[in-house]
Amino acid sequence: MFCRLFTERLWLRNVSAALFAAFFSAACSLAPEYTRPELPVPPGIVAGDKAARLEPDLYKASVGEFFQDKRLQALITLGLARNRDLKIAALAVLEAKSRYRIQRAESLPEIGAAASGDYRGGFGKTTDNSYEVAGMAAFELDLFGRLKSLNEAALQNYLATEEAAAAARISLVAGIAESYLASCLAEELLQLSKRTRQSRRDSYAFIEARVASGQAGWLDLEQARSMLEFSGASQAEAERELIRANNALALLLGHYDSRDLPKATPLAEQRLLQLPEGVASGALLARPDVLQAEHALMAANADIGAARAAFFPTISLTGSLGYMSGDLNQLVRDASSFWSFLPGITLPIFSGGRNKAELNMAEIRKESSIAQYEKTIQNAFREVADALLSRATFAEQEKAQERLLRVQRRVLELARDSYINGAVSYLEVLEAEREVFEAERTLLGIRRARLSNDIALYAALGGGLE
Repeated sequence: MFCRLFTERLWLRNVSAALFAAFFSAACSLAPEYTRPELPVPPGIVAGDKAARLEPDLYKASVGEFFQDKRLQALITLGLARNRDLKIAALAVLEAKSRYRIQRAESLPEIGAAASGDYRGGFGKTTDNSYEVAGMAAFELDLFGRLKSLNEAALQNYLATEEAAAAARISLVAGIAESYLASCLAEELLQLSKRTRQSRRDSYAFIEARVASGQAGWLDLEQARSMLEFSGASQAEAERELIRANNALALLLGHYDSRDLPKATPLAEQRLLQLPEGVASGALLARPDVLQAEHALMAANADIGAARAAFFPTISLTGSLGYMSGDLNQLVRDASSFWSFLPGITLPIFSGGRNKAELNMAEIRKESSIAQYEKTIQNAFREVADALLSRATFAEQEKAQERLLRVQRRVLELARDSYINGAVSYLEVLEAEREVFEAERTLLGIRRARLSNDIALYAALGGGLE
């Protein structure tokens, strides 16, 4: 009964205070009007001829649409669930959200309640009792927008952290894909080294038989032995690179076990969704890192408003409403009620130049944020331009290397036939075998580089974000 009566009366009398606070919450702001800086880059990027179409928006294909390899899709899913850096980024978002909620609470009235009892008396004297219960409220009138600017800055910092988490997600997807390609390349190079070593064993046995029959000399046999040992060293190197590639992939995934994953697709059969031929520079504004930089700029702009408001008076309102009585049974009655209202004003007169210095610092931070924003856009433009303009060269390089490999294999066939017929020395055969091996290794590297370039373009365009 006591709690109910007190709560009802306190709530009714604080309705006007709540309305009063809501009226002043829409305070003016001394922050400068935000204007997005001009793009410090050319209007667009076009690969190939000038008739190529400029995409107005960023590439938004999902991970499952862009990456066709089922094994890679499974790895990306595991990485998004297990990666520690991504978890840290997600926790940073929650922390920024909490900071924003704390700052936003500063704009609302702070209401509390307290109850106390006082019992006094002496030996052989009558005891005096006193009971008090009251509700207390405190509120700052944000006439000059100080709290509003601080709220805006906290909100923009929170949004910047969200965009940072989105950028981390894109970076993780691209990193997993890159590490997976490195693992595929290392595996295929290992298989190539094993095939080459077996071929060199067969060649050594062939020359050994010719030496035994008097058709070849010891020089040919030692040359064949040297190539056999060289292939063994190449195989050991390939095994080491495969271990490193798998360890790098395991670091991104948190754990890597290939036993339950789909079969890997060879580099020659890897297919990625077709990317746009051209990109308008304005589309880069939707990249998470660019949005992060812009939110940081908007936060710095709001900080200027808070620094300006510090030059003006701060008005605070505090009050209490409650009951006081010497009899607990008579406490909640109109006759025992009391109220107090304590307005206060704080006017900055002399602060040793601190307010002016803080305003100058806020303006400098805004200029720094503008420079960082422009730098982020320029970096985004460069990443897209490098990947977009490199696609055609990678495609042509791969075709040329495939033609070169066909030629080198033909040269090897001719060299072997000529050696058997005594037209050339065995050194010509060894040189042709070495050229074929190097051409195959180079072709695998080009295929991996072409795929990596498309992945870099996909990430640079903010792909995969819903």
